[in-house]
Amino acid sequence: MLELSYREIQSVSLDRLCTVDYKVSTFSYVKVHKMKRISLRSFVIFAILSLGFSPGGLLAADPVKVRVAYINNIQSAVLAHIKTLAKEQNLDIELIPFTRYPDVQKALAVNSVDLGPIAPNGIPAAVAQGDRNVVAVMDLVYGGDAVIVRKGVNVQKFSDLKGKRIGVAEGGIAWIMFVMLLEKNGMSYADIQPANFSSATDMLNALKRSDTDAVNLWEPFVTEALAEGYAYMPRGVDFRDTALGAMNGILGASKAFANKQPDALVGAIRLVLKAEQQLEKDRKLWISIVRGYSKLNDDILQRSLAGIRYAGPHLSRTKLDATATFLFKAGIAKNDVTGKLGDTVDPRFLARAAGKSEAEVLQ
Repeated sequence: MLELSYREIQSVSLDRLCTVDYKVSTFSYVKVHKMKRISLRSFVIFAILSLGFSPGGLLAADPVKVRVAYINNIQSAVLAHIKTLAKEQNLDIELIPFTRYPDVQKALAVNSVDLGPIAPNGIPAAVAQGDRNVVAVMDLVYGGDAVIVRKGVNVQKFSDLKGKRIGVAEGGIAWIMFVMLLEKNGMSYADIQPANFSSATDMLNALKRSDTDAVNLWEPFVTEALAEGYAYMPRGVDFRDTALGAMNGILGASKAFANKQPDALVGAIRLVLKAEQQLEKDRKLWISIVRGYSKLNDDILQRSLAGIRYAGPHLSRTKLDATATFLFKAGIAKNDVTGKLGDTVDPRFLARAAGKSEAEVLQ
């Protein structure tokens, strides 16, 4: 068996190609034995198409374009990073910025983007309305949501929040986990004085002015308030104690894209998994990526990362079912779709990407 590089194979005579077994280095074994005379070009084309190899760009398949949504928050750094890794899976990643999870989900539903981060309540809420155009393909991120209290207000345990004026963003995943904690601690929404806000900045300003006693917020705004010194984080309020386990983001795919380009979706998920590992190990890289699309300073970014972790190769149907139950009980969803999410929670792509069984990745 003679080993040849691609450059060398170009200079090999046709007779030798047609009578000897070769191992073409870097891609596979090519067996040619006593074949009829064929042109060198035909032989090379046959080998390349059979083996999926594209030496020197010859007959290389065009990269599959994948439109990836990201949000200008800390968690989306992993999605921004996959653009630098795209060639490994022969993908052409187009990054498209958004400001909110619901906007990403709407874009996925109408197939104007292919992949992007959405809130854990997004899939159950959509299915309850009869919309199955978005597929959950993997858990994305945990942590980053918290309740912070204005200094001078004493909150040592969760029950100390009773009667307090608390700023919230109703309908968001941080709010859902907060209400879950209320129920877990034997309290109801009527036990607090909620004030609904449309933005994190407005909540922080209200806390500074003492218009609220506490706010239910997310990173990096949590760290900004703590760094400025007018708020603190009570130990007795932890979203890891909810049915969601502090999960605040999942990776969603357009169902049309998943059906049409399943291999590209698997390749994109492989990139996300690799990017997660790289950013978890290299916080400086993580910070530099976020700095590229935000105005946060490195100190705030470093401190914000402390409570955030990527999920790895997991897809939590049980957590999405728990969210579905909550949405129905809270009157947000008219239909209870607990246990009825079906193929909108699809572990096939993640299982292939991670080299695991569907049972291993599905939780």
